[in-house]
Amino acid sequence: MVTYKQAIKIVPLFSELKDQELNLLTASGSREKFPGKNMIFQEGDSGEVLFIILSGKVKVLLTGKKGQEFIFSHLGPGNFFREMAILESAPRSASVITIKPSEFFLLGQQALTELLTNHPYIAMKILKNLSQRLRKVSEQVRSLVMFDMYGRVGRCLLNLAEFQDGVETHGQLLISNRPSFQELANMVGCSRETLSRTLKSLKENGSLTVTRNTIYINRLWE
Repeated sequence: MVTYKQAIKIVPLFSELKDQELNLLTASGSREKFPGKNMIFQEGDSGEVLFIILSGKVKVLLTGKKGQEFIFSHLGPGNFFREMAILESAPRSASVITIKPSEFFLLGQQALTELLTNHPYIAMKILKNLSQRLRKVSEQVRSLVMFDMYGRVGRCLLNLAEFQDGVETHGQLLISNRPSFQELANMVGCSRETLSRTLKSLKENGSLTVTRNTIYINRLWE
């Protein structure tokens, strides 16, 4: 069984810490479990805690004025969130919901500040993560503006496959435990009906094979 300290050590953000430093870190934070489909916090909420995912999976989403949702990303073990609000002392910029039962390591603002002061390389890792997320936002905006619906769906499915370390067999790329059609629509930024028509067309031309729980990408399309 993986111990608490071992679980923290696996997180890339803390992988270079020595045992004594890990002991101090675990003593400064806490461990919390959430059931699946549970709202961890909502966009605009206040809070000064960094969440590091030890197990499970979450989705990060934005909500429009009319209640429409746009799923920004899915995050799994080793990822973290809420760092922007802590560094800025600002409200949370997005909502986070567990997709399945998940466990987190929680680190308060003061403990995080001390950690960054004593270990600048961790600050560099956070900056690298922020840069990657900013690049992803730019790609998503470019997809919404530049690509037609087929291109947007294609990029979304490839991102899902990358997140899941999609297995390639016989020229097919597998997405297991696929999101619901409504969630896929929220990720693409369209209605469920539009997504269904697009998926139907892609299935008919042989680009995709869609089952109840999986999607096989048979070939790429422009």
